[in-house]
Formats: sequence, structure tokens, C-alpha cells
Amino acid sequence: MEGPLSKWTNMVHGWQYRWFKIENDTLLYYTSREKMLKGQQRGQIRLTGAVVGIDGENNSLFTITVEGKTFHMQGRDLRERNQWVRILENSIRASSGYAKNGSVGTTPAQHFKQKTEEANEFLKTLVDKVKELEQLKNGERIADEKKTIDSLIGASNNLTNNVKHAIIYLQMAQARLDPNMKTEKLMFTHPDLDEKPSSRAGTVSDSTQTSSHQSNTQSEKPLSGIQHLDHLKPQRAESYASSDEEEFYDADEELIDLDKFESEKIGQEAGDSEQRGDAAIMSSDEDGYDFGDSHEDFDEIYNNAEEHDIGNVQQEHGSVLMHLLSQVSVGMDLTKVTLPTFILERRSLLEMYADFFAHPDLFIATNGIDSPEKRMISVVRYYLNAFYAARKSGVAKKPYNAILGETFRCRYTVPNDSLSGKKTESGPWPGSDEKQLTFIAEQVSHHPPISAFYAEMPSEGISFNAHIYTKSSFLGLSIGVASIGEGVLTLHNYGDEQYTITFPSGYGRSIMSTPWFEFGGKVKVVCEKTGYYADIEFLTKPFFGGKPHRIQGTICKEGVKKPILTVRGEWNGTMYAKPQNGEEYVFVDVKSKPEVKKECVPVMQQGKRESRRLWRHVTAALLRNRIQTATTSKRFIEQRQRKEAKERQESGETWTPLLFDTTDKDGEWMYKQKLGVRKTL
Repeated sequence: MEGPLSKWTNMVHGWQYRWFKIENDTLLYYTSREKMLKGQQRGQIRLTGAVVGIDGENNSLFTITVEGKTFHMQGRDLRERNQWVRILENSIRASSGYAKNGSVGTTPAQHFKQKTEEANEFLKTLVDKVKELEQLKNGERIADEKKTIDSLIGASNNLTNNVKHAIIYLQMAQARLDPNMKTEKLMFTHPDLDEKPSSRAGTVSDSTQTSSHQSNTQSEKPLSGIQHLDHLKPQRAESYASSDEEEFYDADEELIDLDKFESEKIGQEAGDSEQRGDAAIMSSDEDGYDFGDSHEDFDEIYNNAEEHDIGNVQQEHGSVLMHLLSQVSVGMDLTKVTLPTFILERRSLLEMYADFFAHPDLFIATNGIDSPEKRMISVVRYYLNAFYAARKSGVAKKPYNAILGETFRCRYTVPNDSLSGKKTESGPWPGSDEKQLTFIAEQVSHHPPISAFYAEMPSEGISFNAHIYTKSSFLGLSIGVASIGEGVLTLHNYGDEQYTITFPSGYGRSIMSTPWFEFGGKVKVVCEKTGYYADIEFLTKPFFGGKPHRIQGTICKEGVKKPILTVRGEWNGTMYAKPQNGEEYVFVDVKSKPEVKKECVPVMQQGKRESRRLWRHVTAALLRNRIQTATTSKRFIEQRQRKEAKERQESGETWTPLLFDTTDKDGEWMYKQKLGVRKTL
């Protein structure tokens, strides 16, 4: 493929027109097509070991990163960018030796079967070539020629025996992955492959037979004894661009089951205990498995919210990373990719949503404000303050994927405020004080993954109902998670005045090195009743310098040209607001107040589908850095979910959520006992 692209050049710090051409494992570029035809090359980028990335917020930009150097390209539009990305990915896979095998849903058993068949075909060809050599020798030849042919036949027989043993090992591995495969099927399919070496004794010299016998004895050793072919490894290029002044250096910059891939790699040393664990997982018998945490205080473990960086993924988990790159494409939906356990943070996605209410005083601050304009400003202030508590660590780890029917509930007490003593009879947490903020969440759908959650404070007549469908995609150097859905904040004391809110996307950046997290995208806060609305943009870190975590936005009134307020700053720090006529002031300082600690039912008193009890073994193991145990527990949960889904399918049963119902509005989920609907407090 060849064609024009814009390339960011470090020399002039700007975009320059270049003509690009892919040739074998190299991306060549020229100042024009005419210069290409004349062979006047401007520079080149090696594709071996490179990674292509896209921005997620810009439809024309993409990058090529190799050995820590990032080259920035820009197409004319989304279509042109995607065309280049696809071609580059294929070239990189071919040159790097991890060409994509099969479809996304290829299982290990299918992969082994494919490799065994390929080896068998190679063996057939090898045997046929040996036959040709034997026929060649039987003709009229001089002594020296026959001696040379004898040597070739002997070497070929040695190679044949090595390939035979390799196929046996492949078939044994296939049988382990596929319990239904009978051991009698461990045989070769070529009619000549069962011949013993002695059957060809008359066709080789005595010296060759001796050599062959010695080789046969050696070939019976385990395959680990075979020397690695180091000379076949791709050699590192000294320079990845022949035009160094143009290099832009950005130093800041069914399932693909990576979980199983990682656990198998670790479990190679676990022996029989690992096999027993797999058997237990398949039976979903979690209660009969010893996770080694019977002495743990699960409530205290959940109170420890400190997270640590993953570290350098390429150095510590390089094999998993390469497996990921070999199986996915840029822009691919990661719904069917089970990511490895080491990237998990110790809470469910449902509990993460609860952390949006860790400042209950700001949540209820809108109540009691007479001015519609000031109410909108108050809602925006609460909204922008909520993200830091939910993503406080900044570590690019992901919460547990909530399973179908999983629930989480908690409550918050407003600081420096006394309780009324009046208890609720229904709602998210019956028996709570009416002046406490109560929260409930449920995973209402698995495909697509949709979470619904609801929060309220009855004494203040305020509630919040939301549903979010998380859609993740692979961006090359990043993973993007779009939060599709909306939330509705209702002020019941103002004639059910409603504020509809959307959510930003999340990005795990620099997944090839030390990952970090940021928000990105445009969101809205709209009150149709009053005509006020807010447009807010979470700005991703620019390719070319600049700070991460910035936001900018405006609060406006329908029919008024100029915004009544502009907002800027950092969502994880300080944000400032400036009225149309006035001085700028501190709008939100997310670190000025500590988060209120959430109250939960003790873990072992929770229902089996409540988040903290459901994931307790995973959480405890992650805290103690027992990754294999965490993976085993996680697979128990996932296997049980698959088993239940299969049973529902076989019986024709449809899953019905317990706490939320769909509405007439497409995709919306509403809490069944929300304020204003239920009859009791």
C-alpha cells in the first residue's frame, strides 16, 4: 500500500506532507510521490515489533510506536486512517512473528489441533522427499554421489524422527485440552510414518544406521532439551528512522481468555494441584475449594482502598501482552476478551458507581436553592466533584466485571449533620435514616453489559437514577471504555425538576509500558424544565505535550447567546469558574474534603450475589498479591455464570432483574421503588 499522510516532524514542530509506502517489514516515506518514483527516500520506520495506536477522540490521528519511539501520522478522515491501520497491523503481525491465528473465538484446543495438522502435513512432505532420495540412490550413481545421498537420507531420517516426537507432544497437549479426545487417536495419518528405522536398513550404509540410531536415542529426550534456534530470531535494528531529525519523541506516552493464558503460564509449575483446581472450576463447586483466606477479615480488606501501580507491563507480563497483540485489532470490541487478573482493582464495577456519591453533602446541596440558574450550577459542581472519588488512585486498573444479577448497596451519612431518627420502610436500604443517602445497583444485562444504579435521600426529596452500558475497545497503545447511557437527577421538591446527565469515556493509556488512566469526551447536563444546560469536555492528553486530566465547559441558558459561566481546570484537582461579568473563582477543589466512608452490611451477612461477598476471595488474594488464587476464584464466578446461562437457554427461561425495570424510553432502566413512586418512605 502507498499513499499520502501527514507526519508530525520534530524539526519544525508541525505537520508535514509525506508519501508513504509499505515495503516488506518497513514503512518508507518520501517528501512526494515524485521523489518516491525517483528513489529519493526521506526516511523509514521499521515495523518489526511495532504497535499501531489510535487516539479514540480524534478520527484521523494514529501512531506507530517501536522501541519507545512514537511516530505520529494523520489521515484525511476516519476511513483513510482505518485503512492504513488495518494494512499496518497485518504487516506488523507478519514481520513480528505473531500473525493472528483463526478467529477471535479460537480456543486453545482448536489452536493445538490446527498446529498438529500443520506439523502432520510437513511430516508427509518430509517422508515423500526421503522416498525420492532413496529412489535417486538406487539409480546408477558413482560412489561419491551415493555417499552424499546416504548422508542426506540419514539426516532426513533424523529430522523425521524429531518431527514425529514433536507431533506426539502436540497431540498429548491437545488431549489434555480436549478431555473428549481418546488416547487411541494419538497416531500419525501418513501410511509410511509407522515404519521402524530397521525397515530401511537395506537402503542406508552401516555408518549412517549408527548415526541414525544415536540420533533416535537423543530424540527421545524431552523437547526442552532441543537447542533454541537463536539465529532465526529477528534482529534488532540499530535505527528505526533514517531521518533522525524528524523523529518525535513522546516519553509520556467465544473468548480471548488472557486470564487463562496467564494462569496456564503460571500453572506449569503447579502440577496436579492445578489440574484439581480446573476440575473444581468446571463443576462450579466454589464452596468446596480452599482459597487459603479463612483467617481473613474481609470487611477490613474492603476498607483498604489503596491501589498500587501495575508496573511495567512489557517487562513483567510481556508474554500476555504479546498474546493480546496477536489476537486483537485496533478498534476491536473487547467484550469477548477476558483480561488478565493482574490488571484488576479490588472492587466491583457496581461499587465504583457508588463512589460517585462519596460527597453526599454536595449531592443534596441543590435542595433549598430558589434560583434555577444557581440550581444548575450546583448540579454541575456536584457532577464534576464526583469523578475524583470514583477514580482517585489514577491507576489504570479496571473494576471486576459485574455478573448478571449481581447487586451492591451501601449508604452514606452527611458529615456534621444529625440524623432524624425516622427510618425508611422501603427503598435501597430499608431501616436507614431518612437523612442518610442510600445507594443500590444491579447488573441488569450481561450482553450487552448494562449496570443500573439508584441513590436517594428522602428527607431532601432528591434522587438519582442511571444506567450505563460499558463498551470497551482496543486502541493499540490504549484501551478505551465508552460509558453509554445517562443518569437523571430529580429534585422532587421542585415539581420533579430533572437534570439529565451523560458520562465521559475512560482510557487506559500506555499499556505497553506503565499504564495510567484518564477521562475523555464531551458530556452534557440538561434541564428541559428550566432551559439551562451545560456542555463539558474532558480533554485527553494531547499527542504533542500538554497536561492530562483537564476539563473545560460552559453553562448556558436557551435563548441566551453567551454562557452564564465558563469552567476550566483539572477533574482530579482544582477547577475554576468565571461568570459572564465577574472574576474567576475556585469552583471545585476535589481534594479539599475527604470522602465519606460508605457503610455496608458485613461481608458474610450479605447475599451470595452481593458484590463484596461474591468477589471476596478475589479481593483478598489480590491484596496479598496471590494472583493465581485470584484468577482461580474469578474463573469460578465466570464459570458459574456461563453454566446458569446455559441452563436458562435450555429451559427457555428469560432473566428478569430484581430491582430495575425497563421503561418506554429505549435502553432506559428505572429503579422499581424510587421516590415519588413507592407509597411508603
